[in-house]
Amino acid sequence: MTRARGPLVLAGGLLGATLLLGVLALLREPASLPVVAHLGGRAVRIAAVQPSLAALVPPLLVAGVAALRGSGRLQESAAVWAAGAASPIVLFLVARLNGLAEAMALVLVYASSAGGVLLRSLHRPGERPAPLRWWAVLGIVPWGVVAFTQIGSGLAGAPPPAAVRLLTLVVLAASIVEFVSAYRRRDLPLPATTGLLLAALPGGLLALLTVATTG
Repeated sequence: MTRARGPLVLAGGLLGATLLLGVLALLREPASLPVVAHLGGRAVRIAAVQPSLAALVPPLLVAGVAALRGSGRLQESAAVWAAGAASPIVLFLVARLNGLAEAMALVLVYASSAGGVLLRSLHRPGERPAPLRWWAVLGIVPWGVVAFTQIGSGLAGAPPPAAVRLLTLVVLAASIVEFVSAYRRRDLPLPATTGLLLAALPGGLLALLTVATTG
């Protein structure tokens, strides 16, 4: 495996941007959102999430994968699939920002998204695109949960803030762009740098908007 300059540049850019967002988040004293579980008939707080800091994990993950690819330690065909590990974290955080606090539901959102990434990894250029189609089928499930939570909160008179609704739409649009690009190039894989950049897009936008709109 040989070194590749493009992924290394991308890794450096993502790392620099993420560190800057991290500093800004710390200066604003990040807010904390509880994660609860209903155990024994009562709600028990089992964890807490600081969205503006947790949202930095997906771009950092893609930056790490890009650095490995650029240094020649990761095959080109494996780089984009490895970067897909950021998607479940993005969906988890989007769901929590929209008001989904139940731990079991959040785990299922994460698992559904991770299952979609696994299906995508089964596809090989030139083969039948069935794994990509099932990726779409399974991948839409967590977004359906997010939509149900957002609409239900609105009907109950406590909708998510406008900034969160905008964030959700932007990240959803970025995820659709990534899927469409992967599907249209199903017979000829995207260049490693392009694929990694698309994989970083949803998480990068989530981190930027979360730091900009939440404490």
